[in-house]
Amino acid sequence: MPSPHLAESDSDGLALMAYLGWLRRRWWILVLAAVLGLAGGLAVSQLQHARYTSGTSLLVRPLSAGAESNPNAKVNLDTEAQVVRSLVVAERAKGLMKVDTGADQLVKSVTVTVPPNSQILQVAYEADSPAQAQAGSHAFAQAYLDLRKATAQKALENETTALKQQITDVNKQLSAVAGRIAAAPANSPERERAEADRNVLTNQLTSLNNRLSPLLSADSDPGEIISDARLPESPSSPNRTLNLASGMGAGLLLGIVLALVLDRLDTRIRRGRDISDRVGLPLLLELPTRTPSLTVLPATHKISRELGRLRNVLLSAVPEPAQAGRGRQLLLCDGSAGTAAGFVAANLAAAYARTGQQVALITTKPDSALSAITGVAEGRHSLASVLRRDVPALKALAPLPGLGQLRVLVPGDLDAEVELPVSGLLEILRELSARFDHVIIETAQPTLAVEAQALGRHVDAVIVVAESGRTRSGEITAALQQFEQVNAPVIGAVLAPRLPAPAPGATRPAAPANRPKPRPSPGPSAESTMVLPRMHPSASGASAGSGTTAGSANPPAPGKASAPVKPPAPGKPMPVNGGGGTYRSRGDGDGRSYALDSGEDLG
Repeated sequence: MPSPHLAESDSDGLALMAYLGWLRRRWWILVLAAVLGLAGGLAVSQLQHARYTSGTSLLVRPLSAGAESNPNAKVNLDTEAQVVRSLVVAERAKGLMKVDTGADQLVKSVTVTVPPNSQILQVAYEADSPAQAQAGSHAFAQAYLDLRKATAQKALENETTALKQQITDVNKQLSAVAGRIAAAPANSPERERAEADRNVLTNQLTSLNNRLSPLLSADSDPGEIISDARLPESPSSPNRTLNLASGMGAGLLLGIVLALVLDRLDTRIRRGRDISDRVGLPLLLELPTRTPSLTVLPATHKISRELGRLRNVLLSAVPEPAQAGRGRQLLLCDGSAGTAAGFVAANLAAAYARTGQQVALITTKPDSALSAITGVAEGRHSLASVLRRDVPALKALAPLPGLGQLRVLVPGDLDAEVELPVSGLLEILRELSARFDHVIIETAQPTLAVEAQALGRHVDAVIVVAESGRTRSGEITAALQQFEQVNAPVIGAVLAPRLPAPAPGATRPAAPANRPKPRPSPGPSAESTMVLPRMHPSASGASAGSGTTAGSANPPAPGKASAPVKPPAPGKPMPVNGGGGTYRSRGDGDGRSYALDSGEDLG
């Protein structure tokens, strides 16, 4: 059955805050794109050849003979605008300009606009020089008026000729009717019909004369130039303002698209909902975006209060261990390389310790910043020395300065290139769980640290710690796959802010003013490593003299006396929990091997 942690869920869409966050993260892309767009617009302006434009305004009048008697007569200026850009007008304009350019090329330089609610045409001509622009605009306007006048005169002449021909025909018919009237007897029907025809022809002749009379006196007026072309003072193109605005607009559009694509391709976790939306892992806590320093923060700090609330949730959500008397074990692993898990583990352990419970904090990371975070110096006692059987785990623990309920086991000289012995780590966890209420383990990514996956199946809960802006969703998915293979109880994730890297070689940060400075010593003293025993209901009848040692992980069965522990011989390391096996770290001779010798160093 697939794990719900590995289920991919689609985003519900970018909300307003998501857009603002996206713009805040990618603002530099938008600024760079806008600058490049401005530079492109400026380059285009520099490369474009200068062009000049001059314009002429024409008042167009109706050409019909009855237009004078009808003041509301209008001209279809959209049709006339097409006439201005016709080849016929271009040929006439070419003659007026006295140029050798083809008429079709001249038409490409002409632009005709019609102002709304007017009888005006604006003819603009673009050329390489101001004089050519002025001459071209005037030539096209004049050529249009000349063509319109010639067309009107020809139409007037044709109409006049047709009317005159009709009048001549009517006069001939009247002459014939007059002869019929003279030949017919008085009061005869023939005479009456002839007189009726004469009346009709007379009326028709009168009508024709009335139509011809205004045509003979008409003078065609196609219009006039009301604003002649002027010599332009500055080039009309390139328009630098338009080019810069267009370049910036195109750059911003390209920048928005590029930023959106990069943001979609960027799988880094930046907010809590990214974990639940992309990975499907429940988010336990999202810490504030800023942290003052890489250290254990005071109880009054905002992050400490948030982790205190997480502690309360874990006390309710994580079930009690099945084995009576055993403390809870919580594993925190990094989602990516960094110090997030160590920071959260240290401050979460401090939150547990502030309740008065005994807490042990250990790390399996060779490069862990736990020493710098907690202020516990790496002396001669560490996890490496415990794995080498040099010292018991309880003795290697060091108290956190100012918080005695929290004991820390620093990594020491662990070899990062050699796998840690899981059996030895489990012995340490069993021993600490028998004496502490809570054992918190910090590990590296399970994809890098094999012991993280191995320990995950033995602890009570696993939390993945992601670092904002550094951890990628694919890394969390890979970690969940590793834990899923061993059925580790992964309960959720914590999103930590972007944390600074510890200073090279730093073992402890500057101590805060409200925390006492620890006494420098080569290793923990006997007083500093004293661990208070945990009181369990099952151990109410036990006494200090029952034979159970401070480092024993398995108390004797009821009614049986435990075997006395034989002290080690001088110069030999102390066994851990009576088990076999030693660990050689990089501080040993070969520096890269583990030895699990059964019964070694046991008296």
